[in-house]
Amino acid sequence: MAATPPVESDTDLDDLPIDQSSTSMFGIYPMLALAIMIGIGLPTGIWVMIREPEMTPLEKTVESIEFLKQGRTRTAYMQAIQMLDDGVAEPEIGGSLEYVIGVALFRKAERVSQEAAVGYEGIVEPTYRLAMRYLEKANQKSLLVELIPSWQYALGSCYYNLGQIYDAREILESAYDIAEENRDDIILMLAQCYLDPNVLKSALVHPTNIIEQHKKRTEIIQALKYEFDIPEPNDIDADSETDPETNAEEIELTEIEKRYLATLCLADLQRQDGDLEGATRTIQNIKELDVGDELSQERLAVLHDKLLILKARVHLDQKEMEEARKLLSEIINSKSGLDQKSILTGHFLLGMTYAAEDRFDIALKHLSKPTAVSDSAVYFPANMYAGDIARKRGFHEEALVYFLHALSNVGSTDQFANPWIDLDESRKMIRNAWNDWGDSDSNEQYRFAQELTQKMVPLFSIGYTNELTALVSRKRAELISREYESQKNKSIKLKEVQDSWKTAGHAYAQLANSSRATNRYSQILWESSEFYRQGNDFENALRMLNRFIASNPRTGLLAAYNFKAKLLLDLDGYDDEPRLDQAIQLLQATIHDYPKDQLVYDTQLLLGRALLENGETEQAIKVWRSLILESPLTPEAAEWQQALFALGRTLFHVTETRPDFLRPKQDTLQQAQSPRQDQRYEQVEEAIQWLDEFVRRIPEHESIHEARWLLAKGLRFRARRPESQLRMAETENMKQELNSEIYRYLDQSSQQYRILSEELSLLDQRGKLNSLTRQFLRDSFFEPAHIQFDLGQFENDDDSYRKAIDLYSNAAFYFTGEPVVLVAYFRIAECYRNLQAYAEARRQLEQARVILTQIPEPFPQSSTNFTKQEWEQLLEQSIRLYDLAIGASPQTLN
Repeated sequence: MAATPPVESDTDLDDLPIDQSSTSMFGIYPMLALAIMIGIGLPTGIWVMIREPEMTPLEKTVESIEFLKQGRTRTAYMQAIQMLDDGVAEPEIGGSLEYVIGVALFRKAERVSQEAAVGYEGIVEPTYRLAMRYLEKANQKSLLVELIPSWQYALGSCYYNLGQIYDAREILESAYDIAEENRDDIILMLAQCYLDPNVLKSALVHPTNIIEQHKKRTEIIQALKYEFDIPEPNDIDADSETDPETNAEEIELTEIEKRYLATLCLADLQRQDGDLEGATRTIQNIKELDVGDELSQERLAVLHDKLLILKARVHLDQKEMEEARKLLSEIINSKSGLDQKSILTGHFLLGMTYAAEDRFDIALKHLSKPTAVSDSAVYFPANMYAGDIARKRGFHEEALVYFLHALSNVGSTDQFANPWIDLDESRKMIRNAWNDWGDSDSNEQYRFAQELTQKMVPLFSIGYTNELTALVSRKRAELISREYESQKNKSIKLKEVQDSWKTAGHAYAQLANSSRATNRYSQILWESSEFYRQGNDFENALRMLNRFIASNPRTGLLAAYNFKAKLLLDLDGYDDEPRLDQAIQLLQATIHDYPKDQLVYDTQLLLGRALLENGETEQAIKVWRSLILESPLTPEAAEWQQALFALGRTLFHVTETRPDFLRPKQDTLQQAQSPRQDQRYEQVEEAIQWLDEFVRRIPEHESIHEARWLLAKGLRFRARRPESQLRMAETENMKQELNSEIYRYLDQSSQQYRILSEELSLLDQRGKLNSLTRQFLRDSFFEPAHIQFDLGQFENDDDSYRKAIDLYSNAAFYFTGEPVVLVAYFRIAECYRNLQAYAEARRQLEQARVILTQIPEPFPQSSTNFTKQEWEQLLEQSIRLYDLAIGASPQTLN
């Protein structure tokens, strides 16, 4: 085996000589000067004339290379560095000077590294790095063919010692075939590179192919045996401790250590290849290597630890856990705090032995020690396995912490190296954790999944990570929305729901940025826009939708225009832009450009809505009426049903509860007061017609409760027309007809309220009411009572008052504990007052006052218009009025 040429030992390479110059003296005697000129100048001139000519830069470079080959490393270095300082840069020299300097620095680093104490080899890292830079520069120019082998060996060794084992593997593979003088060093470094499963896979055409992995390991195993003359275990003479040809006395110190390491690598490669019997036999062969007293105690301890760890791993693979634990405990118990590397490795493997037996508590106890030391080789695998164990045990938050620590230790997967864990296995554990949390139905575990994805790059690609982030953000937003709508979690506020959808929109926007080259790009943009809109972030929603339109999608362009119109309507009022005008123009252009597209009916619906919000009520009604009566749509079409409801609702609100700016304008006060010229009743009759058709045709529609509520209110409002005409009736028959009409409309209104109360009561029992439908439910109980009360006043009918009392009592019973029951008791008292039962009326007010004291403040705004203090004043004043009305003191009323 060849040895590295020695570095000159008199001076370190970086000890540069110091130039000294002499001081000239001029005498005052001319004869002395003449003597000096004759005695010194004349011989000098003769020497100059007869001396050999000065060497050219190329010749000096060749001489430096020759000095390097002879082992005169310092001389070669000094000459080469001087030439570089002088700016020599001739084409025929190429990178030879950088080669000489790089090899010289490499030799110095090797010598210092061998002399350094165990654990302090890192002090030469700057020298290795400087040598690497010069050697890389040498290759950037050109090198003589005969220098390539030693250049590859030196540069590959630098890469290896600096931990760049991917680069080292690539160049050492090439060097092994041509650098014959250093093949033993090269194969040992290659073997140690290939002990990392990730590096091994990088050298294969099909990294996951077991046959290719076996073939590569076999090649390295055979090369190790050949270069280091490692015999087969069966060939060793049982009576001799060593092979005579490899007696330690005839081998240099470093060769003994290298042969020991080579045999360890051989056994470890056999173990990884599944040849546990072969690995065991090779380990037994290691015992035969006599290192004796030739190595320092520190280096002997390192070799001993490597042997024990290898034995323990073989036992672990053979499921012999107790044997493995004995060896690992020996390492841990015999070491001081300074030998941390071996101790941490021992704890890591001990944790793995307990994990293999499902003894997870003890496993985590041992794994937690290396998880706290980030510069340890077992830091990453220890955190990965600890996180996987904690997740399986249900300690999800602890598992997340372990995984985040591990991921923070990954700088790049291109150069990922760790002999203790496979990159594919690491990715599998992270995927399993994400699937566990991302496929759950827990807000907390969704948060874990989101935090995990934020650290998954570079272990996974940014595109894949963005996809997971988008998926879990959407799932989390859906869960929060469900809990908010069902009121299962009353701590969730609307802002939290909106923020969760904004987060989902942002996640999909990021996913779109990393998916531009895929056929899913347009769809992702669309989803991002939808989620932004659900989060009330209309500006970003519009921005993403514009990107969708600009992506020139194959389908969905008309749907995009409709969606854009909705966003413009949403944005109206948020800025100074004429959003309504933009939406109307967009929708009208869409109807013109796509007259036969099925989605054009949805466009017409939106156009009606935009016109309505723009104050063009008649135009909106016209659009919806046209959609119902003139389009080819059937009543089963969703657009037809929505137009039917929108038309009925709009016509109703025009008559009574619409804002002033949407009400039809009257020319004069006289026209407004004239029933014949007031068109409200005609409009409400049309509203009743469309709403009645809606509730009869589509009883399962999502807007059925609002439609029935509007229909009931419309029928009650319609009864005002015959009521106003009754005052001008001239005949008894006309009065009877008008009375019949009044009762018919009020009865129909009460029937709709009764149906509405039955439907909403069932939903209330299931907890499926929102604030709007709860208001409908209150009206369905109180409005029929109000109708009976009004009928009692209209005809002074005692029977109507008694019916009203029953209906108010039912309402008070249903809404017990809510402020609205005060309205019921107050109206019941009024009914009794109209029935001349003043004592009973006063008793109802007293009951209301007792209930008032039991209702906590503040009163919900939707329950009653009065505050608690106002109710107290009202009830107190009413009771006093009753006292005055009956002319009796409060004590005599009972």
